[in-house]
Amino acid sequence: MFIYSFKANKKTLIGAGMVIAALIILAFVVPGHTKQTNTQLGVSLKAADNEQRLAFIRFFGYDVVDEPVEIKDIIIPEQFNDTYISYNEIQISQGFDLSKYKGKSAKSYSYAVTNYPGIKDSEKTVRANLIVYNEKIIAGDVCSVKLDGFMHAFNYGKTG
Repeated sequence: MFIYSFKANKKTLIGAGMVIAALIILAFVVPGHTKQTNTQLGVSLKAADNEQRLAFIRFFGYDVVDEPVEIKDIIIPEQFNDTYISYNEIQISQGFDLSKYKGKSAKSYSYAVTNYPGIKDSEKTVRANLIVYNEKIIAGDVCSVKLDGFMHAFNYGKTG
């Protein structure tokens, strides 16, 4: 057993206190801050208001009607069926993972896309969907509401 002693003066105690306070602040502030951006997509995930949600969608080049065509409360299931497993694969491809939110209540926002390539009058048939939990985007997709439609990630067809 070793015993170490030192003589602490006022400067040493103040310096040590400042270092400890800085470490505590970093432990709480930095992790919460870094989670506000999806590094794979390179865009802010903040969704506290409509403008932030629109900015996320428009980042990928989609023009949408300013107000959502549908807002609904959803619960992400505790157990994923085949549909949710497939949907989560889309999410994982763009840096999200819904499995972290199993059993949580979230909001789904659906916006009409007005400029989807190759689809005339896309405003009537193409949607950009966002799932938001605690004012943060946790999932999303672009899809057609037609019976033989499509669904893909926001970064679908993008390179880089």
